[in-house]
Amino acid sequence: MWGVCSGAGVLTAALAFGLALGVFAASFGHISGVHFNPAVTIGILIAGEIQALMAVLYIVMQLLGGIAAGGILRLLLTTNVYGQCKGGATLLAKYGNETVAKGAVSYGVDSVRIWQGILIEFIATFVLVTVILMVVLDTKSKTGLAPLLVGLTLAVNILAIGAYTGGSLNPARSLGPAIFAHQWDDHFVYWIGPIVGAIVAGFLYRTVWAHHDRRMFVKRTSAAAASKA
Repeated sequence: MWGVCSGAGVLTAALAFGLALGVFAASFGHISGVHFNPAVTIGILIAGEIQALMAVLYIVMQLLGGIAAGGILRLLLTTNVYGQCKGGATLLAKYGNETVAKGAVSYGVDSVRIWQGILIEFIATFVLVTVILMVVLDTKSKTGLAPLLVGLTLAVNILAIGAYTGGSLNPARSLGPAIFAHQWDDHFVYWIGPIVGAIVAGFLYRTVWAHHDRRMFVKRTSAAAASKA
């Protein structure tokens, strides 16, 4: 959120979030997995890589962390700067436009539609969660470069969609600024899109993309065959 309020644009925000995630994943990934994101935790739960109770605890802590981050940002930024960046809130983009009809010029405002925002956040989160599952958890494709790959994936996604939705991919990231800056416009977009994207990614991993020792139906078939033998 510091990057969002720096006034340097989407590129700075993307690098701030992406590089921070990569560094934390490399430092603490072996301890907690550093999800930081309820959508990611839900995707991993669907993929069968975390227990339900632990997932609930993770999500509660992630939401509290997002709220704390929003409060710290409000505390440390001046009122003017905080107001200009709307507390780092993620909002659907609005565009000014002008039309000329019968010699008269009129001005209006167009914006990213709600369904468009949900779909954009869905696609970006789907990509992020898929990469996490494949490079961090899958027995065949996981790699020591996972922190770098995950961080770059987040950065690229924010670069791609930041100008349209703010590039959340994370309900906890959107919740904190919404509370302290009172920016609730279309807030549900940042829950529906990321969570559904993560669920689809987790389901496809569990049924299609995972190595056979992690795949849902293959594991059941193998277990049944072994018991018959």
